[in-house]
Parts: sequence; structure tokens; C-alpha cells
Amino acid sequence: MYAALVTGKREIRQVEFPEPEATPGRAVVEVDYCGICGTDLHAWVSGEPYNPAICGHEWSGRVSQVGTGVAHVREGDRVAVGVASPCGVCPTCLRGDGSHCETVFAGMIGVGPMAAAHGGFAPAIAIEAARLYLLEEGIEPATAAILEPATVAVHAVRRTPMRLGDTVVVLGGGPIGLLTLQCARIAGAGTVILVEPQPARRNLGHRLGADRVIDPGAESVPEAVEAWLGQPGADVVFECAGIPATINQAVTLARRGGVVSLVGVADQNANIVPAEWLIKEVRLVASLGYQREEFAVAQALVRDGRLDLPALHTSTVPLEQIEAAFQRLTEAPEEVKILVDPRA
Repeated sequence: MYAALVTGKREIRQVEFPEPEATPGRAVVEVDYCGICGTDLHAWVSGEPYNPAICGHEWSGRVSQVGTGVAHVREGDRVAVGVASPCGVCPTCLRGDGSHCETVFAGMIGVGPMAAAHGGFAPAIAIEAARLYLLEEGIEPATAAILEPATVAVHAVRRTPMRLGDTVVVLGGGPIGLLTLQCARIAGAGTVILVEPQPARRNLGHRLGADRVIDPGAESVPEAVEAWLGQPGADVVFECAGIPATINQAVTLARRGGVVSLVGVADQNANIVPAEWLIKEVRLVASLGYQREEFAVAQALVRDGRLDLPALHTSTVPLEQIEAAFQRLTEAPEEVKILVDPRA
């Protein structure tokens, strides 16, 4: 069997692997769809070493085999990939902080016993069954493949101290930014502003609930935010662009005593102005990944229509066209979420 892996700068290869087997504690899943994540794209553009286990980590499918000791999923079940429950025995769990379980985190970043041999850019995958969760009825396979990034946004908003009616700025209208925008609105944001340079993504953000969209190349963002809110800065700023320059800009856009929530993963060091952070007394929150129970939250929001995932799905390609899809994501920013169908 072949799986697509990023193997170098602007290089994806079909790498041969043994047919997946359901060894004890593991299950084999036939992949329906796998989304191309921003981290996948960054690895392709930069050529930096990229863990095979996370090259394609947004997928859904159907269980075809289960190993011994697996009880919560059965053959034929529709599932998606997430994280396991806290292990209860690592040093962090023993300190009473299961939400930061080291075993769970290792699996999420593709190392340790919870990691698979490759990601979901493949017809099938063998993975620790503890990382699989059942899909609810009514959630289509393509939508299910977007549940992983949706849960990233759910986690980010749940970690961020935000009150009903708060003013919110979201920096970046990529998949995570558009999902965070929706989750902030669901959580009770009174006003949401999206800052995004690409017109199609600004338009989509407006359709998904942004009250005001700002093109940072056409107007002063701090002035536009203050003019819209009638106050110097927002209560909460979500940094979802993952660009070094927007790290400190998030603080600039927050009111004094406001909250800055770091969600995007910047690929370079960022320069900050410590005096501004101190003067404003901002509260800084960071989030990475999610907790297992938050997949149920995300599914419930999708099922009742409050979280719109199909709106982000702009294209589907067969596995053989995956490199062209990566290229398109770098050249056509109106593409938001491209799904790979390894069955096609």
C-alpha cells in the first residue's frame, strides 16, 4: 500500500508501506477523506523534516478490522481521528493535570506508542483504537474530515476567558480562523471582526458571522477596529494567522486588560514590544490541539447547524493529484480546505 508523504521542499512522494494490520489495541480504518492542514503545507513549502505520522492528520473513515482488546469501536463503524483519553500514569497526569497528559500530546504530534506509521493520505491506516471516536449520524464523511480542525477551534475558544457580549477580533481567515470566528460567535461574542487580506476569505468570513471584515493592506487595522467598536481595542483577540508580525499586533488590537489568545502556529520567532504588553496588562492564553471530550462538543455544534464546516470545503482531489493540490493552496488563497479522497 502507498501513502503520500512530504519528503522534501515542494516534494511529495508515494511511499510504500506494508498493508495495515489490526494488532492488539489497534484498528484498521479505510480512509474516506483527509484534509490538507496548514502544517502539512508549511512542511511542503519549507522542506523542514516532517513526521510521517502527522502528514495527513485530519481524516475520517470506516473501521475494517479491530485488534484484540479493542472494545469501543467495531468493524463497520464510522470514525474520525482525535486523541486518546488521559493516560493517568504520566507525571503530568499524576500531578492532577490530565488535560495536559504527556502520552496524549505525544500521540497528537506523532511520536510514541499512540503514533501511526503514516498519516491519512492513504487508502487505509492502522492506529491505536483509543484515538478513534465514533461519528454521529447525519454528519457526512467529507464534513467529518473537517472535525479535527474544528475541534482545534473549539478548544481554543473554550480555553479563552470570554464573556457574553464581548468584542472579538480574529486575525487570519484561513480554516482555523474561520472556525474560531464561528466558535467565538457561538460562545456569545457580541461583535466579531475578521482581519484577512484575501477577498474570498473575507467574504466567507462575513457569511459565517463576522460583523466587520478588514483588509490589512487597504486600511489601518487599529484605526478600523477602534472606529467600528467605538473603543480602543477589543475585549478578546484570537491570533490565528500564525505569522510572526501578527503576534504583537494581537496585543495592539486588544483593549487594556483584554485577552490575547494564540492559536496559529508561527514558523519563525516573533518580535514583541514588552512595554505594550505590560502597559495593557493583557492576559495571554495559548492553545494547541484539543481534548478528547471536545470532539463531542464539535460534533454537537455541527449537527445542530451552528458550526458550518461544508462552507470551508472548497475542493476534493484524488490521492494522485495531491501535489497539485498543495501547489494550488500556495497560489490560490481562495482555496480554504482541500480534501484528499484516497479511494478515487
